[in-house]
Amino acid sequence: MFFFVFLSSFALIFTQNSSKKIRVPRFADDALYRPGGNDKTSSYATEFLENLNRYTDYEFVFVDMERKDVIKKLNDGMIDLIPFMGTEGDPFHEVLFSSIPSAIGSTVLASNRVCDMEKLRIGILTHAPKSLKEKIFRYAESQEIDATYFYYDTDTDLFADLYAGNIDVFATIDLAIPPDFTVLATIENTFFYFALSPRNSDLYKLLDASLSTIFLLNPSFLSSLRSKYIHSARYSVNALSPKEEKYVRAYKTLRIAAVENQPPYCSFVNGEFHGIIIDHISEIAKTSGISVVYEKASSYAEAMQMVKTGRTDALYAVSDLLVKSDLDYIKPTSPLLSQKFVCLCQNEKLLEKNAVFVEVRGIQYAKDYLDRNYKLAGIVSVDTSEECVELIRKNENYFTLMPSSEADYYKNRNLLRPLSVSKVGYYATISLGLSRTCLPELVSVLDKSIFTLTTSMFENFMVKNEIFFSQSVKRQQFWFKVLLGVAAFSFLAAIFLFAILETRRRKDKQIKYAMNLANRDSMTGLFNHIAFEKKVCGILSHQEENEIGVFVMIDIDDFKKVNDTLGHAKGDYVIVSVANILISTFRSGDLKGRLGGDEFAVFMKAVSDMEAVKHKMRILQIAIKEYFEKNKLGINVTCSIGISWCKGKPENASFQKIYKAADEGLYKVKKSGKNAFSIVNMNAVPDEPDSQ
Repeated sequence: MFFFVFLSSFALIFTQNSSKKIRVPRFADDALYRPGGNDKTSSYATEFLENLNRYTDYEFVFVDMERKDVIKKLNDGMIDLIPFMGTEGDPFHEVLFSSIPSAIGSTVLASNRVCDMEKLRIGILTHAPKSLKEKIFRYAESQEIDATYFYYDTDTDLFADLYAGNIDVFATIDLAIPPDFTVLATIENTFFYFALSPRNSDLYKLLDASLSTIFLLNPSFLSSLRSKYIHSARYSVNALSPKEEKYVRAYKTLRIAAVENQPPYCSFVNGEFHGIIIDHISEIAKTSGISVVYEKASSYAEAMQMVKTGRTDALYAVSDLLVKSDLDYIKPTSPLLSQKFVCLCQNEKLLEKNAVFVEVRGIQYAKDYLDRNYKLAGIVSVDTSEECVELIRKNENYFTLMPSSEADYYKNRNLLRPLSVSKVGYYATISLGLSRTCLPELVSVLDKSIFTLTTSMFENFMVKNEIFFSQSVKRQQFWFKVLLGVAAFSFLAAIFLFAILETRRRKDKQIKYAMNLANRDSMTGLFNHIAFEKKVCGILSHQEENEIGVFVMIDIDDFKKVNDTLGHAKGDYVIVSVANILISTFRSGDLKGRLGGDEFAVFMKAVSDMEAVKHKMRILQIAIKEYFEKNKLGINVTCSIGISWCKGKPENASFQKIYKAADEGLYKVKKSGKNAFSIVNMNAVPDEPDSQ
C-alpha cells in the first residue's frame, strides 16, 4: 500500500511538471514570425511566447496555415491560441480576446519602389477588416490623392500585380510587410491581442496572468520587441522625410486637452502641468521639434469633448479600449505606456451579488472584463477620480477599476482607507489621442519620436515617486509561502512540498531574470538609463572622502550619417560594437550604460589618478576609430566624450548635476570639432576640450 501511494505521488508530480503543448498558427510572409535582430533563429512571435513560457508549463508548437482559415481552425479545436489578432472589423462573437495587447501595428501604404503619391493604384485584400479600408479611404481623401482601388482574394495575387507594376502600393498593417518593402505612409495605429476559443477558459486565465507578470516587470516590453524585430518600426525612427520636416517647421503649436486633477498622470500645480504622461509628452515634443501647449479641462469627459469640437488638436491620454463613437473623432498614436487596471472596493466578496460599478466619465473600461467577472446591479457615473473614491467609501457594494499607478498614488498618501486594492485586473495601453482633422504627417512625426525614446519615462517616474511594482510581486509571493507551510503534514504532502519548492525556485529564478532584463538595454545588454542612474546614485551616496568618482558621457559622432548612408542594420551594428568596446576598455567594476540612441555613459568609481582617466579616453577613442577601419565599415566612426568628476561624498553633486556637467563638456567638444574629450571638475572651472 505504501509503495502504491509513493508511485501515485510520483506520477502526480511528473504530470504536474510535464509540458502541455499549445498549438499556435504561423503564417507565411508575416513579419511577426520572421527571424530578425541579432539572433537569426528567433522572431517577434518566438521571443514573446518564450517570455510567456517562463510563467507556465506550456510548450508552444507552431502550425503552418493560411490566415483565412485561422478562426475556423480555432473553433474546430485544431489550434488552441491565435497570438496576434485585431479586434477591428466584423465582431468575432466566437473568439475570446486577452485583456492585454500582444502587438502594436500601424495601418500603412507600402511598396517595393518609389511612387507618385498624388496618384496611386492601391491594392487591398478583400478579407481585410472594414475599418482598415475606411482608414485608407479617409487618408486618400484628406491627402487629395487620386486613388484607384484594386481588390485581391490572396496575398499571392496582390504581390504578383505589385511586382508586375499593375498597382503602386498595397494597404496593410505594417506587421505583415516583407523586408524589401518601404513604408510610404503611416496612417494610424491599431492593437492586436491573443485570441482563444471561449471553451478554453483555463488557458485564458493563465495567459492573462502570465501577460500581467511580464508587463509588471517590464512595462516597455511591447515597444522593445517591436523595435527589435519589425523592420518598419526601425524605419519609423529614420530621420524625418522632407515632407515631415516641412510640416514640423510650419506647424507652430500642438494644443493638447489635459485634466487638471488626475494624479499621478496629470496635475495642474503652480501654473504648470505635471505627471507621468506630461513627462512623456514633453520628451516627445523635445524629440520631434513640435511645441505643445495645454488647455485645462475639469474632467476627462470635458477634455475629450474639447478634441471632438475642435477646441484642441489632441487629448493627453487615450487607451486602446476607445469605442467606435470616439474613434470617429480621435486616432491614437503609438502607446506611451501600458497600465494595469485594478479593482478598488471596500471588500471584493461584497461584490459577488449586486456590484455597482462607478465610472469616471469619458474613461474607457474593458466591458468584456466587467461582464466576465462581476454581476453588475448598475453603473454610476462621476466626473473625477476623487468623487469616485469618495463614493466607494460610502457604499460597500460599489467598486471601480482604476489604473494601478493611480491607486498606488492614493494608497501611498493614505487616501484609500478603508478601501482595498485587488490584485486581479487587466491591462490597457495609453497613447496620445489626435484629432482626425490632424494631418497624417503629424501622426508619423509623433510616432517616430515615441519609438526613439529608448528608456521608459514611466519607470523613471515610478522610481522618483516611490511607486514600486515590486510591492505587487511581494504580495503574490506571500501566498506561495502560505501554501508551502500547509503542505508539510504527511509523507505524501512532503512530496508535493518538494514539487512546489522546485516550481517556486524555477519561477523565482525566471522572475529575477526578467527583472534583470528590465534593467538592461535590449540591444547592447548594458544598463538602461533608469538602472544606470539608480546605481550611480547609490555609489555617490557611499563614496569615501578621498575617493574620486568619474562620470563619462560618450556620443558617437555623426551617427545619423551612418543610418542615412548605410541603413539601420549597420547602425545597430555600430551601437552593439561600441558597447562591446566599452566593456573591454573599462574595468569590470565600472558601471556601463546606454542612455538612449547613440549615447553611452560609464561611471568609474574609486579613481586615484585623473591622468590615467585621460589616458583611458585616448585608448577608447583610438579603439573605436581603428575597430571600424579594420572591419571596413565604409565610413569613419569616432566619438566625442564629456567627463565630470567629484571627490568624496558630493553634497551638491547629484546625478543630475554630474550628468549636466558631463553633457556641457560633451557639447563643447561637439562644438569645437568632435573626436575629443573635455573634463569638468565639479568644484572648479571646466577645462577646454582636450583633443588627441
